[in-house]
Amino acid sequence: MDLARLVEIQVEFSRRKFPLFWEVRDGRDLALRLEYLTNALAGEVGEAANLVKKVVRSSVYGHGDVKLEDLRKEIEEELTDVFIYLLTAAGLLGMDLEKAYFEKLAKNERRF
Repeated sequence: MDLARLVEIQVEFSRRKFPLFWEVRDGRDLALRLEYLTNALAGEVGEAANLVKKVVRSSVYGHGDVKLEDLRKEIEEELTDVFIYLLTAAGLLGMDLEKAYFEKLAKNERRF
């Protein structure tokens, strides 16, 4: 399955569950929706980072007994939440995420 289809599936879900979110009348509404999504995205990244911090604090610095295996499922869930918000934002913008990825990959290939 390609990214365009995943964006489509996520937008269909989101439109069904949160129809008012998709009532975008103007640029202000769009900016507010993007603000919400980027804040939510940052929150999910923060939750994933906090779990990883606990593993590192324990396994690298010896403070606690948390192992990656203990939190792996939770980390995977937070990363999936990040992906969901990313798909939703791409859908809101009408963005071809797959094309943008390959363009950025090519740019990074030249850069690094």
